[in-house]
Amino acid sequence: MVSLLWLLVCSKPEPVAHDSESIPIVHDSDDPIDSDSERDTVLPDTEPPYVPVVTHESIEDQVLDDSWIFSRDELLQIELVLPHDSWFALHDKPYAYAEARVTINQIELESVGVRLRGKIGSFRPLGSKPKLRIDFNQYVEDQRVYGLESVSLNSSVVDCSYMKEPVAAALFEAAEVPAFRAGYAHLTINGLDYGLYQVVETEDDRFLKRYWADGTGNLYDGKYVWYGGWSYTLLDFGANVDHLYQLEEGTPVGHADIKGVSSALSANWGGPHFYAQTGKVVDWPAVHRAWAVEQWLGQLDGYVLNKNNYRVYFDPADGKAEFIPWDYDYSFLEDYQWGRSWASPTGYLAYACRIDASCAADWRLAVDDVLDDIDALDSEGLVEDLRDVLETPISQDPKSPCTTGNVDAAQNHIAHWVSVRSDYMRGFWNL
Repeated sequence: MVSLLWLLVCSKPEPVAHDSESIPIVHDSDDPIDSDSERDTVLPDTEPPYVPVVTHESIEDQVLDDSWIFSRDELLQIELVLPHDSWFALHDKPYAYAEARVTINQIELESVGVRLRGKIGSFRPLGSKPKLRIDFNQYVEDQRVYGLESVSLNSSVVDCSYMKEPVAAALFEAAEVPAFRAGYAHLTINGLDYGLYQVVETEDDRFLKRYWADGTGNLYDGKYVWYGGWSYTLLDFGANVDHLYQLEEGTPVGHADIKGVSSALSANWGGPHFYAQTGKVVDWPAVHRAWAVEQWLGQLDGYVLNKNNYRVYFDPADGKAEFIPWDYDYSFLEDYQWGRSWASPTGYLAYACRIDASCAADWRLAVDDVLDDIDALDSEGLVEDLRDVLETPISQDPKSPCTTGNVDAAQNHIAHWVSVRSDYMRGFWNL
């Protein structure tokens, strides 16, 4: 088999330049570029009445079990009520929060923030089937629901399988890679049926505390910056865009931590000390595992192939950067479908790793280890279980753009993918 390193081009690709100071910037962390019949509900394992748990930023409620919110087995029932002013505000400024009331199963909150999500790929207006974020403490300070500050609702308008986020979440969990959780909900807005949604965990301070002993480090959003229309800037290290990374959690440090990664990458690109020097600011074992799962999932719109849809967390224990995945609408796709190659990554850090013998060798070992973890998960059984859960909710979704044929084809594709992907990975990496 031809060596994978032979396929790599040793010149560094150039980013598209934009004058970021002169164009309005819109950050949005949630989107890629390119009936009355009875429904199942799930309730928290507590005695009624189900009241919202209001806590403080110290996350003293970390022991609360919020897993029921991201159940893959049953649907939450989410009812949003938007006052007249809020409805029209979201039409005029969809990315700005508007006040609403929400009921999640039997938990009622009188004041939450709601905004639309998505940009070039999956933005839909409020009257269609929009992606949404519900922020519980936007208007009521420190208000959380079972410790959660917010949840994201994905509309599946570019995922007719309705499976990509939950399956991706299960795979990351199996590989012990920090990542979002995902389940399902039925949504109504002002009494109108909006159908089936995927409930996706927001990667915030509670999320960080669940995975790291010290969750107070800096979390940045690596989502592309959009200027409207088809004008945008992809974010990457060593691309002179460090200042555009948006701080989601932590303490502002003038992007010194991001700049540290960029400096180490630029100073050692293609050199004999690349792996050792970048290893001072990058947690390579963790990063390799995250990228291994990203490839298994065929994520075309992630960091490795498109410099998009990722978070970067700097663990205070060692100050090193780790990658956290986000938004898997454009996963379960072959690299050639976007004219990309896993053998020649687009993300600068990933590319530089692939052309460094030591870094690439450890990436390969991480893939081997991750495949053992993934193979221990019954992913084929997971997909079949989701088919059963989703059959009725999908058929009753009045706003779905997907036909029955679209859904069947998309779900069949996912089922086939999980049955053969590990073999593909072993062949690709010569394992």
